[in-house]
Amino acid sequence: GTGRQVGRLDAGPMRTPDLPRLSTRMRSSLTFAGFLLVHVSIGATSPVRQLRPAQARPLQTTFARERELTRLRYEAEMVEAELSLVVEREDYARAQRLGDELKQLRSRDPQHRLREISRAMHAAASREDYAQAKALHNDLLGVKRHLPQYQLAGLWRGLYPHHGEETIRVRYTNGADDTLVAVKVTGDEYVPRGEVTFKANLSGEMTSSPMRKILRKMTADPDSYEREVARFPGEGRVAAKGFQHPMFVDGELFVMDVDMIGFLWAPMGSLILFNRVDDREAELIEEAEAGRLAGGADGSLSSAWDVICTLDQLLDPDAEDGK
Repeated sequence: GTGRQVGRLDAGPMRTPDLPRLSTRMRSSLTFAGFLLVHVSIGATSPVRQLRPAQARPLQTTFARERELTRLRYEAEMVEAELSLVVEREDYARAQRLGDELKQLRSRDPQHRLREISRAMHAAASREDYAQAKALHNDLLGVKRHLPQYQLAGLWRGLYPHHGEETIRVRYTNGADDTLVAVKVTGDEYVPRGEVTFKANLSGEMTSSPMRKILRKMTADPDSYEREVARFPGEGRVAAKGFQHPMFVDGELFVMDVDMIGFLWAPMGSLILFNRVDDREAELIEEAEAGRLAGGADGSLSSAWDVICTLDQLLDPDAEDGK
């Protein structure tokens, strides 16, 4: 009834709901670029039945591109807000159309699809339908390939306050790719190389951040676009000099895209941005690390690897001995 093609992002101005009729809580949700607090479902069924009826449907692969996601999620929020209004007015015919439109929009959002499949997988496992749970787990792995937070493995560099530039390695722990761990490749006298500098739980509910509006202003690229910044709960490592009394404090991982992340040590208010190390330099660092791990003739690690290591020392261990 709107004259727009469902699911297209370029089919006219975004929908603006009747804001005066929204509750105070709902209005505040709309002003923050996050998910609405009010959720309405028309004719809802169990999550497993929605995802996998008798004939399992193929995994949705026509996800929106990264540059489309911000607008798509905003439009989904507007449709959801309007849907709750028409349900309140008992206009069920229009509610059905809006429900279908909302479903179509969200089917193109890999983050929403991830949560949907995850709920269905746990529901299948809880009723001991392990064949279905396994099939849904495979779907889950397919969706993760479309989300930047699962594409972060590798080497990154950031500027640590009072310590200078340091290199870290991001990995996922023991096949549990919902846990991200960052280990120092180069270190300092407080947290040395080889130690975890931060970790994050990627299964935590993703929210959007006001920081996303800053990202567009920071880039000089004429083809730039407003990105969403995903935030995940985590913990950052702190310690006294000499790696004394190490402990983890509350923090947050910020994922701007596959080449830029940040981590906030919350109690200190310290946010460090990291950029991915380019391929050639990463190759040199990997070779240096392999040599370090090989150690001396007796199999011991190089003494240059004990506590503090700058990138120059990593690439040329003899430099610190003046050779």
